Formats: sequence, C-alpha cells, structure tokens
Amino acid sequence: MANANTWVVRAGTGGAYADEFEEIGIAAIGFGMEESASALKSRDAILSVLTRQYPNMKKGRAVNWASQLYRFVHEIKQGDTILTPIQDTREIMIGTCAGPYRYEPDQDRELHHIRPVSWTTRISRDKLSVQAKNSAGSTLTLFSMNEHRAEIEALASGKEVKPDPDTGSDEGAGTQLFEEVRGQAEELISDKITHMDPFDFEELVAALLRAMGYFASRTAAGADRGVDVIAQSDALGLESPRIKVQVKQRNQRAGAVDLRNFIATLRGRDRGLFVSTGGFSREALYEAERVPSGVSVTTLTRDEFIKLLTDHYERLEPEARAMIPLRKVFIPID
Repeated sequence: MANANTWVVRAGTGGAYADEFEEIGIAAIGFGMEESASALKSRDAILSVLTRQYPNMKKGRAVNWASQLYRFVHEIKQGDTILTPIQDTREIMIGTCAGPYRYEPDQDRELHHIRPVSWTTRISRDKLSVQAKNSAGSTLTLFSMNEHRAEIEALASGKEVKPDPDTGSDEGAGTQLFEEVRGQAEELISDKITHMDPFDFEELVAALLRAMGYFASRTAAGADRGVDVIAQSDALGLESPRIKVQVKQRNQRAGAVDLRNFIATLRGRDRGLFVSTGGFSREALYEAERVPSGVSVTTLTRDEFIKLLTDHYERLEPEARAMIPLRKVFIPID
C-alpha cells in the first residue's frame, strides 16, 4: 500500500506475548487505562483519563503513555505494516494491520487495547541494517519505523538487502551508539544543572570536591564575599593550600570583572576555582592566566564540571546523587 506506515508494537517485555499475538492475529498494548480509548479523540483527552486513574503518576510518564496510546488508537491505519521484536529468538514478526481498534477488558493478559493483525513472516534481526537495528532497539512500546520502510518491505518479501558498505556494517556501531548516548546524557545532565536551585548547585560542587578527596563545605549565605565553597586537604584546615570556589550558575559568560573580583579574595597560598555554567569570556580567561605570582586560578565550564561529576559520581554522597540521579549503562564498543 503506497501510503502505508510502518510501526513497531512490542508484545510485552522481551516479546513475551509474541506467540499469542501471532496465534490469534492481534497486536495489543496496555498502559493501564481500564476503558476504551476509541471515543477519546486527542492526546489530552487520553492524558486526562490516565491522570485521573493514576493521580500519583509522574507527568512525563503519563504524557508518554498517552502519546503512544493515541497513536495506537488513531494513527495506525488498516494496511499499515506492524513489526513486533522477539528478544529471546532475535526475530522480528512482520504483519499488516487488518482492522480497527477495539478494547477487550476480559482477557487474561494485561494488554487490553487491540488491533487485528495479519502476521505473514518472521525475519532474523541480524538481517536488518545497523541503522534499522538501532531504531528497532528503542525501549518504547510503540513507535514509527517509516525511515526504514523500504528495507522492511524488501525483507518481508524475502529479498536480501545488501548493506551500504559505508554504513551497513556493525564495525564502529557500538562506538557510534556510545557517543550518541553519552551526548544525549550530557545534555540531560546539563538541563538538570541549569534548572537546579543555585544553593543546591553550590552544595553539589562541594560534594564533588569531597568525592575527589577534599574536605569541602559551602560558606555561610551572605557572608562569602564572592566565595561560595571552601575546600582543603585536611579536616581541620591546617594545611595549605586552601581552595576558594566561586560558583556562577547562569547562562551568561563570566566576564573579566567577575574574575578580577574573585582573584581579589585570594590570600597567601590560596588557590581559586571558578565554576561558571555559562562559560567564560575571552577577557575572563585572560584574567585567569595573568594572576599575580604565587596565585593560581582554575576555571571550570559546565561541560568540564559534568565530566568531573560523571567520573567521580560513584563516590558522591547519597544526598548529592539524589540531586542528579544517574544510572550506569554498559554499551559494547568496537
């Protein structure tokens, strides 16, 4: 069908319901909504029902569920291609949507939102190009695979698809995925830092220094004279040097005046650390380099701070990890 779309609809965790889907000719999803969605003509209408049924659900999760359920009910059309991955066998079932949406609340399975599907074949996941495999690996229950429609249709008809020699090989795919995931993760961490309470961010800076082996604490509010955190190598602060830290959580670059004012707070063998989430102007970096003899100032941008944070994350105190909750993911690389 010329205007048909291609969708992935997962059959429960790991494809647990795939055999049942194939046997009775359906694709089904859950998302916990215990009523038909056929009369709910917008994502907002579905979201309203979900938030009423689950008042304590996080807003992001509710929006995600509502969006996917809306697509299943209203965007999938008869004639569209449906794919269902099966994790254990590394296969992908391919079929065609054969009719309209219906709601079946009395089934033993928890997936009550149904589309009839005429399943036609299974293919090995290994036959997909690297790009198609990466797309099919999304954790969403329902999503579009239109960008790989021609490849899927060819494989479904039994044709062999020759991978693009420049992009179709698995060589380098793991490294590419790692770089993509790392980049996205750093953007999300950056967003969290941007919207963090300024005093909490100062505490996070102090916690990072403690994770790096220093004794560090925030200064008293209003009495810092431009110094937000003090760190030292011993608990009593008897040993030199002492590290004075200024923290600027803002989108604007720190300027030369900011650096000069901070440098003026340094005494004796003090060392300075200036953290600016907005970065530094060229003049500010020049000021940091031309400090008087015996004085040392290190500048730290948002990206440099994030790199240190992730490097030392496992040594952060639980309270600090709660400010920026992260989870380690293992990715095979070449």
